[in-house]
Amino acid sequence: MNIIENNMGMDNLQNGLNKSELLQFIINNGMIDINDIQNSMEAMKREELLNKHQYKIWQGKDGKWYTYLPDESKKDGRRLVKRSEKKSLEDVIVSYWKKTEKIFLEDIFKEWLLQKLEYGEIQKQTYDRYKTDFQRFFANSDILKKDIRKITEDDLEMFIRDTIKNMKLSNKSYSGLRLLIIGIFKYAKKRKFTEISITQFLGDLELPKKCFSKRSMKDEESVFTDIEVERIFNYIKENKSIINFGILLAFQTGVRVGELCTLKFSDIQDNKLCIRRTEVRYRDSEGGYIYEVRESPKTEAGNRDIILNSEAQKTLKQIRRINPFGEYMFMKNGERIKEKAFSVKIVKICRYVGIKERSMHKVRKTYATKLINAGVDESLVIRQMGHTSLDCTKNYYYFNNKTDEEATRQIEMAISY
Repeated sequence: MNIIENNMGMDNLQNGLNKSELLQFIINNGMIDINDIQNSMEAMKREELLNKHQYKIWQGKDGKWYTYLPDESKKDGRRLVKRSEKKSLEDVIVSYWKKTEKIFLEDIFKEWLLQKLEYGEIQKQTYDRYKTDFQRFFANSDILKKDIRKITEDDLEMFIRDTIKNMKLSNKSYSGLRLLIIGIFKYAKKRKFTEISITQFLGDLELPKKCFSKRSMKDEESVFTDIEVERIFNYIKENKSIINFGILLAFQTGVRVGELCTLKFSDIQDNKLCIRRTEVRYRDSEGGYIYEVRESPKTEAGNRDIILNSEAQKTLKQIRRINPFGEYMFMKNGERIKEKAFSVKIVKICRYVGIKERSMHKVRKTYATKLINAGVDESLVIRQMGHTSLDCTKNYYYFNNKTDEEATRQIEMAISY
């Protein structure tokens, strides 16, 4: 704490941060070693368990150390324990009382999650999402009330099957549950709270495809048709604003909305748009949202250079005219325009032009669909989208964007008999 007092002034720092934020600040800035904290916590827990021990500890004439431990099998309900050293005897006492304490799955989850955050294995945004997913999947389950040391593979299998059935999980939703189960039980085994080998268990678990729910989404809900895109473009031409041009650029490049709102003019190199960062959102200790720019895209493959067509280059020039000196491309009143503003605006535009409301992510799916329909090389589609394979693009981003009239005309031309 002297480091903080000398460098920043503890009083000023405490006035601006609550205890949780202060601790996170100290950890993030290397002012406290996390290993020291863990060792201190373990020492405190050891002391707590030793204080819980109701029997006297004494040293006999033979130099050995003695005490009693509860034992219902003995006539007087206790058994004598001796060790050569006092610390060894205390280790036995601590081990005994640890086993009598219930350790719940939620406790393990919190420890595992906090450790991942503290060691930089996940960002705060992911930390919040895991917490939300845990509440969603586990909140009302019986398994949450059991000591994790008593959870069997049968218990775990029943929980998984019941959750899939009762919550009508899709295969994709189940992957979120599976991720948490793996993390929790790997950590629990490392702490010697379970003997379940979670990797082997899940490898042996047979879950047929038919047990998962399948959400049938119509093509018209997933992408914009050419006619709808034309209506939106006409609206933007008549209503020239920085945020509207951002939406136009998204149609022309397929960028994720989190990437869009963090673009800088320095990201334009020749006829390419370099994607190097994204917006992340997470909750603070009071439950409010914090928005930050992360200097890396959503995924490793997301780090890419998007080829710009001539129309996208014209759009970028329009944006530069409106905002010639801003740090970011999209700014209003000196502040970066957040992802949420684009998401709200696209819905308003859809309403105004009289089409079905869709999200910014549907703009990205429309871009992918247009590339594939146009016969763009597979490797280029993957690169433009920031995906690792075309399967990802086709499975989740490729939809029919033809109207019924267009589709009928194409079928008529294809089937002439």
